Amino acid sequence: MSDSAKNTSLNCNQGRLLIVDDEKDLLFVYKKALKLAGMEISTFDNPDMAFKEFKENPEMYRLLLTDLRMPNMNGYELINKVKAIRPEIKTILISVYDITEDEITQNLNPNLKLDGLICKPIALERLREIISDVLK
Repeated sequence: MSDSAKNTSLNCNQGRLLIVDDEKDLLFVYKKALKLAGMEISTFDNPDMAFKEFKENPEMYRLLLTDLRMPNMNGYELINKVKAIRPEIKTILISVYDITEDEITQNLNPNLKLDGLICKPIALERLREIISDVLK
């Protein structure tokens, strides 16, 4: 691990972030910004592939950051599937659309909760802060 990664406020010794968004440009930017903050990142533009990876390595990940609206599987479905395997994983939903508490309740399995909700667009520094807060 590099010295810069050791000195970051984000502890990267406890697992990777799994980031899922069908917008490849955003994934690239998120990955670059969060790597600079010392995090280990895996990105997927396909939620099915992301879930397959998670299913094969569930203990590798400590946080799922997923877009809401994606082809084939939406963010709620992905969170439900991931939390069925590892209920304690932290989850953040990101979307350009307004999301209400009722919508969250209707789409997440009972007893599941989000650890964060982010509206796009978001400044990269703010994204790092939210992730850091969720992981504390």
